Amino acid sequence: MANRRRPPTSNPARHLTPVPDEPEPPLWDTAELSRLAYLRRVAIETGRPAEAIWLIEAATTAEEAIASLRAAGLMPDAERSLDDVLSWFAPLLEPGSDQVTAEIAASQFIAELRRGAGHAAHVAEPLLTVIGELAGQPRGEALAALRAFGAVGPGAAKAAAQAAAARMVAAGATDMPWASDLGAPKPGSCFGYEDAYGEQRSLVLPFGYGRRWHAIVLVIDHLLGGGLKDLYVCDYSARLRARYRAAGRDPDMRYREYDGAAARTLVSDALTRPPCPAEPAQADRVADYVELLRARVAVLPLAHPASRSRPGEDGRTAAKKQTPRNIHRLKVTLRGSKPPIWRRFEVPSDISLHRLHAVIQAGFGWQDSHLHVFETAAGQYGIRDPDVPEVRSDAGKRLSAVADWPGDHFEYEYDFGDGWRHAVTVEAVQPAEPGVAYPRCTGGKRACPPEDCGGMAGYYRMLAVLADPHDEDHHARLAWLGLSSAADFDPDGFEVGVVNEDLSGIARILVRT
Repeated sequence: MANRRRPPTSNPARHLTPVPDEPEPPLWDTAELSRLAYLRRVAIETGRPAEAIWLIEAATTAEEAIASLRAAGLMPDAERSLDDVLSWFAPLLEPGSDQVTAEIAASQFIAELRRGAGHAAHVAEPLLTVIGELAGQPRGEALAALRAFGAVGPGAAKAAAQAAAARMVAAGATDMPWASDLGAPKPGSCFGYEDAYGEQRSLVLPFGYGRRWHAIVLVIDHLLGGGLKDLYVCDYSARLRARYRAAGRDPDMRYREYDGAAARTLVSDALTRPPCPAEPAQADRVADYVELLRARVAVLPLAHPASRSRPGEDGRTAAKKQTPRNIHRLKVTLRGSKPPIWRRFEVPSDISLHRLHAVIQAGFGWQDSHLHVFETAAGQYGIRDPDVPEVRSDAGKRLSAVADWPGDHFEYEYDFGDGWRHAVTVEAVQPAEPGVAYPRCTGGKRACPPEDCGGMAGYYRMLAVLADPHDEDHHARLAWLGLSSAADFDPDGFEVGVVNEDLSGIARILVRT
């Protein structure tokens, strides 16, 4: 099935954004649900019959879906029909097409093959098959495709495409106007910025074909292992560099300029590591442009042997040594409480939401005997349940993935029956103090309501009953609480030391003195 979307000539410039500590799996990885969702989307976009969509939805793996489609005659045995390939590259024959357009088309086509194959190692063989079929087609689209693969294709495919294109031109085919210097742009001065804690960096790699300049923009996340978090292509001008310089004035950002060799070292290292996109759209972009990025890295100058062993401040090794751990200061307020019932915590920024759940439980005195969910801008996270697919596991999602800047906020709900909803707000993000164990509680007000008392309305009803010895439910409520006197329950009581004693089992020193 062919995805007939047309490769864009550029993307709007975007800047470094908060990076999750653990991303959702990319679409080409082993996450079968993602691969099945991709197949279903392509089937819909390309107008496949309802039977094809039904077969995809009935499958449990992408391989099973592909086998069913082929058995039903709804998908060709070859990864992509020749007509689909020619249609993909036909826009390169139109006026206004240039080198970057051709290279993006090839890079995105290879990404489509990779998604269909399910793994990068499976791309070489089908791509060589496609190149072989194109070599026998005396059409402009075929030559355009071969030229593009000759600039961006991986390994043997690149050489095969170049040889096939040369044979077609020697036989009399008319070459494209943009083919002469394809794959050999002039590199410009690279730049970017990184956050003050060394957790992530954004790099801009400018390249020019004559007077037309473009940039490869990428984000590398060191918390996630140093892989690519995002990647795209945009038009380049001096204004983009100025915008990065301006962003670097932020106390939490540092603007840097890199020579070509230093940029090559950083990007080459990132390409050896698993990509770490935070969202499906970022996974798509990384897949779409990674072959183009590899081709561009090959154009950058090599580092001198002596400098390669000592990356300096621009290298990953130095960044890793200088990276301090940082923490989030959170205020958690029980919604509907008047006066407010709240706690203030300091937790590692890379804490998982599941561990944060344990912190909130200890801070408020809940007993963790009911279900919970985090409702964030990035989605819902809690205990995975096949019957509730919209709730993903909170064990693999980090706090910095859902709220990474002061002012960010989300909801935490505990016990869906009583509906204890908590507003969680990031008050600050700052370096951890040497010798201090985190997580820790630094303040709070008022006691937490007892479990199973009926939500906030039930809690205030309980307080009214306890305050009135003549209420018919007074003694029953005391017995339910296990108290001999109403004075034994203090709604204003809170001891930060008790909370920190409960947290001591999971607290760890982040920065040694």
